[in-house]
Amino acid sequence: MGHTVPPFTWQYQKEKMYFSKFRRALLLAEDKRIFDDLWNKAEFHIPAAEKASHPLPITTILMMMNLEQQKTIQQLENKTRAQAQLIERLEKALKKNQAQSIYLTNRLESIETEVEARLQAFRDEMLLIKYPEYIYAP
Repeated sequence: MGHTVPPFTWQYQKEKMYFSKFRRALLLAEDKRIFDDLWNKAEFHIPAAEKASHPLPITTILMMMNLEQQKTIQQLENKTRAQAQLIERLEKALKKNQAQSIYLTNRLESIETEVEARLQAFRDEMLLIKYPEYIYAP
């Protein structure tokens, strides 16, 4: 008894060959690179595709490509979620720092006012000690 279905690797290569003219027709080198990348990533799933034995090999190949794209989407979503959490933490820290800065600014102003008042009182006292006749002049 022989196999009635050719190995999927052969089917995969045959489908890839069918799309070679399409690839050549792509104008941008970046598009060609992405096209090749899709096929290369799909190739990773050939062992699973062997088990599927779908009557239309291209549907299995497209599912393999779709799976890789979905993995990429999920990875990007996870990174985006992590970045959003980091931004949220940084915004909270920024608000806390701004509040502390406002408090410290106000505290510094009150200390400066207090120091200036004490300095003026000290000057007045020194003038009173050094020149008592000017202070009590009628």
